[in-house]
Amino acid sequence: MKRTVIIVDDSKFLLRLMQEYFQEVMDFEVLATGVNGVQAVDLYRRFQPDLICLDLTMPVKDGHTALTEILAEFPGARVLIISAVGGPSILQCMKTGAKAYLEKPFRLEDEEFQKDFKSTLLEIFAK
Repeated sequence: MKRTVIIVDDSKFLLRLMQEYFQEVMDFEVLATGVNGVQAVDLYRRFQPDLICLDLTMPVKDGHTALTEILAEFPGARVLIISAVGGPSILQCMKTGAKAYLEKPFRLEDEEFQKDFKSTLLEIFAK
């Protein structure tokens, strides 16, 4: 049985890129995509995937707020933060309960980045 993922990011380009990568390279089933934190919480409630990827900076509701709400309701949720913003914001998400983070821009054609991505996913599912 394939692992399942929901991807939430306000960049339609990145959504499409990640969706293709998760399906074609990582052999995940992408259950849904969203563009803001409100959709992230709603989609998580509806599908309860194995993993949710959340951007930090999004309209309506940011990724940290969505992360907090998801973990309050589903403490075992596996959340991967994806963001171009580093530093304190990422640390705050990790303290809140995110399992890992990846920095944008994604370089999916880069072999080293692919190794890091796969290794990050293995760590998430080992926790």
